[in-house]
Amino acid sequence: MKLDVYLKGEVIDLCIPTRKFAEKSDWYSWFNDQKVTRYLRHGKFPNTPKRQLDFFEGGEDRLILIISDKNKYIGVVSLSQIDLKKKEAELGIVINKQLVKNYSLLMPLESVARISQHGFDSLGLERIYAGQHVGLSGWQQRLELLGYRLEGIRRRGFVKGREVADTIVIAAVYDDYQEIRKRRGEYWDSAKKMEKRIAHLPPKKFFEDLSLYLAKQGNAYYKRVFNL
Repeated sequence: MKLDVYLKGEVIDLCIPTRKFAEKSDWYSWFNDQKVTRYLRHGKFPNTPKRQLDFFEGGEDRLILIISDKNKYIGVVSLSQIDLKKKEAELGIVINKQLVKNYSLLMPLESVARISQHGFDSLGLERIYAGQHVGLSGWQQRLELLGYRLEGIRRRGFVKGREVADTIVIAAVYDDYQEIRKRRGEYWDSAKKMEKRIAHLPPKKFFEDLSLYLAKQGNAYYKRVFNL
């Protein structure tokens, strides 16, 4: 079934999901794939078309868009917990790489760029935040190209089954978004330029420096405090 394009992109389009799509498509099955849900809270129980429909109809404080690679529907990106008083929202994205013949790192990156730009410009947001499993530090670093700064590490923020892991807390604010647009001319200026930026990201992530600092200086500091 064909969905209307809401935000048109270069390597992807973001489309408007419908009740029929939630009920009749394979959207629900993406969350039954253990590779897709590896770093998500999903996957503890089987997903069904009915559960997917319930999710689709479940709230008005969010914007859910289906990611198209210009050929098929491959994932979903969203702004949830939208608070127009605080002017903030939470970013979420899931892509099923197995649905894409020629997967590119630019696909999730442009998806985030398009919905973030919409959030800042059309919804008037001041801050868009997210959290990722520490195993996604490479993805977290690529998001820095869109102004998503590392704000901290949440200890034991991910709990699923027997796994307990830290999560990375990130956010983009309107001032940084504006600064990037000023420097580049456009928030997403081209796939070619973004691909070049990815290749030139620092080999050592800021996340690694922060993790080391918290493990050494942070633990030493709190050891002194706890012994008072």
